[in-house]
Amino acid sequence: MNNLYRIVDANFNRTREGLRVLEELARFSGQNPVLTKTLRGLRHRISVLTERSFPRPKLLANRRSETDPGRNFRPEKRTGKNDLVLANSFRVTESLRVLEEMAALLKPEATASFQDLRFSFYDLEKGLSVLYRKKLPDYPVYVIVDPALIPGDPLAFVKPLLDAGAKIFQLRAKKMPDQLFLKLAQKIRLETEKFDACFIVNDRPDIAALSDANGLHLGQTDLPAVKARQICPDVLIGVSVRSVREAEKAIAERVDYVAVGSVFPTAGKEDAAIVGLKTLKEVKKATGRTPLVAIGGITPENSGSVFEAGADYVAVISTLLTTQPEKALKTLVKSRGEVTSPPAG
Repeated sequence: MNNLYRIVDANFNRTREGLRVLEELARFSGQNPVLTKTLRGLRHRISVLTERSFPRPKLLANRRSETDPGRNFRPEKRTGKNDLVLANSFRVTESLRVLEEMAALLKPEATASFQDLRFSFYDLEKGLSVLYRKKLPDYPVYVIVDPALIPGDPLAFVKPLLDAGAKIFQLRAKKMPDQLFLKLAQKIRLETEKFDACFIVNDRPDIAALSDANGLHLGQTDLPAVKARQICPDVLIGVSVRSVREAEKAIAERVDYVAVGSVFPTAGKEDAAIVGLKTLKEVKKATGRTPLVAIGGITPENSGSVFEAGADYVAVISTLLTTQPEKALKTLVKSRGEVTSPPAG
């Protein structure tokens, strides 16, 4: 028995298995045909090179799976698609390195080819975050749903906006009892799901998880984003900031978007500190490609200046509490279209 061929066999299997998991995630979860095809192509190239370099009968003859110590290893608990993608990415890169080293001993002329495949996966790996990192929809208005400010049924506020094309809704219910909060969250989630819209829960990772929300929004005094991800591993997480320092901290925690405000005085939060357009511009520079939501006192009249300052989205509630919320919504969308720079994402 040649233990080097056992090593080749085990790592060839690990490479193919890891790539297949990533391929299935790209196909069914990510619904990304380009990435699926690329992963399948790489898996095929690795199979062809391995079987050409190391005769299949020799690999099978040296296989001892029944006595393999690794048979008793148990994988670490996965907390979401993020963990699944990262674990299988590491499996592929590590196994390709082993195949490259074994080729140097058993088939030197194939070493460079295995190295090329390893670096091909390194390049591909950079794009794998699309499998688990969610994005805000490409729609510039972020609707805040606050039962404390909305007269009547919040669902009656949400439904016409969904019909008008709104794609992002955040439920903020700071004073609502937990049972009612959860019940309302579940109802809004059912409605937004019909329109493929994004539903975000403010402050409460437990409510976000129980209502199957698409996202969670956190303030500076809420759970840190890294802790909230333990409860909601597969949702968008955004954080409110008022300064460049807070924005940089949020980026370091790998949040999916940053919300800055209050940009202007607002009836929604009368005690909110006003940061102005200057801070908005500074935060935009600090956050780079991370999507930026501006909040606080934004109206159809001043939204153009907010987008020009760097906001990718405007969060609103008061301006939609009118007799014609659909018209206000369309005006806000139009103001984004008049700014030439594309949204981040």
